[in-house]
Amino acid sequence: MSLDDTLTSIEAQLQDMQAALLASNPQTFEDTAVQLRGAAMALAQALAPVAGALEPAATQRVQAIGRQLALVRDQLARVMALTERQAASLLPPVEGVTYGPSSGAAGARIYRAPG
Repeated sequence: MSLDDTLTSIEAQLQDMQAALLASNPQTFEDTAVQLRGAAMALAQALAPVAGALEPAATQRVQAIGRQLALVRDQLARVMALTERQAASLLPPVEGVTYGPSSGAAGARIYRAPG
């Protein structure tokens, strides 16, 4: 696959990923993430032999892909934070942590001295 085809592929995968994030469909998101990872690996392999000798147009496309990937990463972080908040509002807080301090006990019974 040529560098131009690889760049086109990853650009399409990034657009699909943004659409999957907006759609909030976990299965679509997972499938798209796998495809984007594959396209990113293909891009890394395509750029390895020509690292310093890219045409200006290709360099601009790679930089644009980097910016778009950063935006997708930020969107993903926002979606994950929102999901965590939603889960916290639906699930009760955890009481009685095994290794942490608990509200009324002085420690686990097996670690207290008898008497």
